[in-house]
Amino acid sequence: MRLVLIAGIALVATAPALASPKALEAQLIAREKQSWAAWQTKDLAFWRRHLSADHVEIDGPDGPQDRNYVLNGVAGRSCTVPSYKLDHFTFRELGADAGMVVYRAEQEFVCGDKHIPNVGWVTSLYRRRNGHWDNVLFEHLAVPPPKS
Repeated sequence: MRLVLIAGIALVATAPALASPKALEAQLIAREKQSWAAWQTKDLAFWRRHLSADHVEIDGPDGPQDRNYVLNGVAGRSCTVPSYKLDHFTFRELGADAGMVVYRAEQEFVCGDKHIPNVGWVTSLYRRRNGHWDNVLFEHLAVPPPKS
């Protein structure tokens, strides 16, 4: 009986590691979509839970930034994001505790009366620590508008 109990506890403890790649893909894409909804609504509590302590953000000419850069950006942003669109998702499992989502993102910023369209490719990397998936890297590569 003791052996059955130990085996049952071990199975429950390792259950997250036994998730199928398709289940992990769905989970991380859903998290990525949640992050965009939280970006749009300026949900700072979500971002505190979502980002790892060692998060790296690459989204502009200033190079790599840290978690505080994102949190301060969400908290202090005066512009709004009235719309965004995410598509062309691809997923790569990078091991039992890591996964990467790559996709195309379109968003529109509105700052006062100025509308700023933004299109780019996103790479978002997740790592599971202590049973929780954290975002450790978000990189946004802007696509220049077509030449007229």
